Amino acid sequence: MNFHYVKSAMALFLFILICAPVSAYYLSIDAPTQVKVGESILVSGSTNTPPPDRIDIVFSHSLNVPLEVDRKSIQITEKGDTYFNVTFDTNGLEKGNYKIEGLSQSQRAFSAGSRSIRVVKLIDRSDMITINSPTWQEFEKTLLIEAKISGYSENAIQMEVTRENETVFGPESIPVSGGRIKYELPVQNPGTYDISFSDYDGFIGKYSIVLEEKDQHRLIETVENHELTAALIKDTEKIEIVKETPIPTSGEPKKISGITAEADVSRDNPGFFTITTDKTPITIQVAGNSDLVFEYKTSPDAANIKVNEEMSSSPETVTITDVSSEIYLKVYPYSFKAAERATITADIATSIVLSDTAAKTFGFPPRYGNSEENDGTKTPISAFSVLFGLISGLMIFIKRN
Repeated sequence: MNFHYVKSAMALFLFILICAPVSAYYLSIDAPTQVKVGESILVSGSTNTPPPDRIDIVFSHSLNVPLEVDRKSIQITEKGDTYFNVTFDTNGLEKGNYKIEGLSQSQRAFSAGSRSIRVVKLIDRSDMITINSPTWQEFEKTLLIEAKISGYSENAIQMEVTRENETVFGPESIPVSGGRIKYELPVQNPGTYDISFSDYDGFIGKYSIVLEEKDQHRLIETVENHELTAALIKDTEKIEIVKETPIPTSGEPKKISGITAEADVSRDNPGFFTITTDKTPITIQVAGNSDLVFEYKTSPDAANIKVNEEMSSSPETVTITDVSSEIYLKVYPYSFKAAERATITADIATSIVLSDTAAKTFGFPPRYGNSEENDGTKTPISAFSVLFGLISGLMIFIKRN
């Protein structure tokens, strides 16, 4: 046998095997590597798979077992290259790694050069920032922005403010002092303002504050309380009452009796109180010469509940039924311009004190110098001093005798 011909045939066969492509069809997709939670993911791609076929672009959360979030399909109707774009919404999704994959419904195998999988990281650092200013504010041509940034050591941060998708401020660096932001932004119109923060690592989060004219807010409440069906004529001050069914009112809220405490408060300097009690339900009332607001928590980790139901100088009252031995209050005037002497009353409380513990609970620094509450009894340190003195005197007496 002539081995020369055998070698030539084998070489030709291997050459054809190596050079011949496994598949002549490809699928290629592109997507950003990082996206902020709440923004859309734009996926673009192309393929030359022939009809009839359909390409599925699958968006899934990359966990131990991938969880499909959404999928979009592209119908292949013509031969040659097909180009496509699809978007995926990320509102409400958790931060983390997600996968975008292209699949052929006909289970066609694509060439090794295809790029059919992309990994996208969703970024959400919004829990870094806690907004301390009220999320509903009276419109006085000023937007008050107060916030606390956890673990932040820089002295500035980038902020952008938008209203109805139009930028009214920034992006611009604003000062940060001790991890806290306080900024008063002049504005011309009421409405919902979205505040976005970014730092050197990129986007942090977006937060909303509503500015609303107080008279309009109170008018709507009055209409609802009296079961009025009304039409507000836009761009005028006229109100057309179509139907009115007045409900008898019981007058101003009745003032309660019990332990009281007082403090001077303003929007820039709210009062923080700790109320101790042996039992619940407990009724708490905050009164002053102007419209006051108070917020309360039944524990440091409890939800923050805001009380502002009455108008003018009528006292704000709430009855708390949750089992709690300590209740924390934050008290301030409704108006940014007011400074007020507030009186806090609790019917079955054992004490009401201005408290650094309460300030800390609401995310504010100490201001009263009493981070450990003093209810009038001796502290453990004082008791220890007395006991140590007695023991020392007894030992001296025994030694002398």
